[in-house]
Amino acid sequence: MRIYFDKVFQLQELTQYAAPSIIQVGNNLKIDLHSTNVLNFMMLEPIGESVEELMGVELNCIEYDPTASVELLEFRDLIELDEKNFEKFKVANVVARYVKNQKYSNEPRFLKVENSLYGVEVVLSIEQKFLLSHAEFFAHKGFTFLLDCMIASMLGQLMKNEPVKISSAEPLMYRLDLENIAGEKAEELSQKFSEVNTKMVDMIDGMFVLLRGIAEKFKDSILEKHRESIVPILTEGVDLNRFIAELQMLEGILNRLKI
Repeated sequence: MRIYFDKVFQLQELTQYAAPSIIQVGNNLKIDLHSTNVLNFMMLEPIGESVEELMGVELNCIEYDPTASVELLEFRDLIELDEKNFEKFKVANVVARYVKNQKYSNEPRFLKVENSLYGVEVVLSIEQKFLLSHAEFFAHKGFTFLLDCMIASMLGQLMKNEPVKISSAEPLMYRLDLENIAGEKAEELSQKFSEVNTKMVDMIDGMFVLLRGIAEKFKDSILEKHRESIVPILTEGVDLNRFIAELQMLEGILNRLKI
C-alpha cells in the first residue's frame, strides 16, 4: 500500500492544507482530492520512502507493509486515477501549494485564499490583517459595496474566457470552481492573481480618499440592495458600457409603455 503526494508537503500537512494525494492499494490507484483519508496512514508504520514518477510528475511516495490490516481501513470519497482526474489533482495541488506559501509569506495581501473540501474549489475572502488595519473602510457601507464590486470585476476580468465558475452568496467572499481547467492554467492564473492581489493593497488607501464622497451615494442604493443581480454581471466580465446602453434602451421602452 502506498500514498503519493507533492514533494513540498509532509504527510501530516496534507490535511492542514487540504492537499491532494494518490492512494495505491494493491494495483488499484485512486485520487483523494483533499487527503481526507490520511489518518488511515498515520495509524501505520511506513516501510520505505522515495520519490517516484507518476503520470509524468515526480511525487513523494510512502510505502506501507502490504500485509498490514488494510481491510480494517476505510477509504471514502476517492475518484479514479485517469488523465481527466489527474488534471483535477494538479489543480487542487496548485491551490494547496498557494495556501501553504501564503501562510509563510510576509507579502501584503488584500484577499486570502483558502482551499475548499468541495470539489476543486477555492474560497477568497478579505485577509484578516488587512481587515483589522483598515477597519474604517469596512465600517463604511457604501465603500464596502464598492470594494465588493471591485473584487467581482477583478475576478471577472482575470477569469474571462476561462471555464471557471464564480459565485458569491455574501459580500466580500467569493468561490471559484476550478474543476474544468488544466493544471498549467491554474499555475498561470495563480500567478496573475497574486500580482493583482498585491497591487490592490496599494490601491485601496488612495481609493478610499478619492471615492469616500461617492461611496456615500451607494449606501442603501438600488445597486447595493440588488447585489445578487449585480455581482454575477461583474464576475462574467461583461462590458458595462453595453450593459448601461441596454438598460437605457429598456428604460426608453418602458417609458413609452407607461399608462
